[in-house]
Amino acid sequence: MTLFQLEVFLKVVETGSFTKAGEQIGLSQSAVSQAVAALESELNIKLLNRNRNGVSLTKIGERITGLIKDLIMIKTKIINEATGITEIETGTIRVGSISSMSAKLLPGMISSFKKRFPGVEVILYEGSYEEVRNWIKLSVIDVGVVSEEKYEFEFIPLLQDKMVVFVPENHGLSNQSYIHLKEIATEPFIMPKECHSVLHTIFKEQGISPIIQFEVRDIATIIAMVQEGVGNTILPEMAIPATLTKVNAAYLSPQVYQNLGLEVRSKDYISPVVTAFIHETQEYTKNLSLKLFNSYQSVVVKKR
Repeated sequence: MTLFQLEVFLKVVETGSFTKAGEQIGLSQSAVSQAVAALESELNIKLLNRNRNGVSLTKIGERITGLIKDLIMIKTKIINEATGITEIETGTIRVGSISSMSAKLLPGMISSFKKRFPGVEVILYEGSYEEVRNWIKLSVIDVGVVSEEKYEFEFIPLLQDKMVVFVPENHGLSNQSYIHLKEIATEPFIMPKECHSVLHTIFKEQGISPIIQFEVRDIATIIAMVQEGVGNTILPEMAIPATLTKVNAAYLSPQVYQNLGLEVRSKDYISPVVTAFIHETQEYTKNLSLKLFNSYQSVVVKKR
């Protein structure tokens, strides 16, 4: 029995398929199947049920999987201790981020990390939600900075981002500090592509069908369209520009949040450099929520 066999087995369990597991770890379907078969032979038990739809764990497989995960975690801790996370001098980390976070969240995160680990090179990739998650899947990047979704990767929460309603300055609700979704339900709506999933969930939960006039990715374009009275929109607080003109920003009522954080393929298979980046980012964002709240008070109208 080898650690390699155990790691391959966990990847098969994670993906539910020998083929998908092979694609993610760079092995042929046959090599994956042989590694699992060798593990079962060594233990003299059947760990997986094979069928046309994929694989599923046997009862003994379910019990053993937890022990294998513990063992792999211990391996990761041994590597981290041997390398000495606090003594990392060189290395490279590839970070992917959606554009709305790149301007306000990434600079501080990277600066904080570089101050502690100046010898580590940070390579930044910027793209859409779909691109960032595809980069994670293909190992183009080591970690993604995203909002939480129900995907196959592991999410490490950092902070909560409030959703904010934007209306033109001459709108009837322009003096409000909080706006109910139903108050703009019958008006043209500009759907931000990067918030498509979370906003559709919000509309569905409140039983509202938005009148979507446009779907736009670029934040500056969305704000400009609101300024010209094309429609209203809802954006995460993190996406608010430093200055706003001809629009009113008000918190959505009841308040709705989206969780922002880091995403990795698996916390069991990350390098010491990535582990250090995660730890430093968690430390950096501990007090960031309060700082962001204070900075947005001059942007989001407050009316008592």
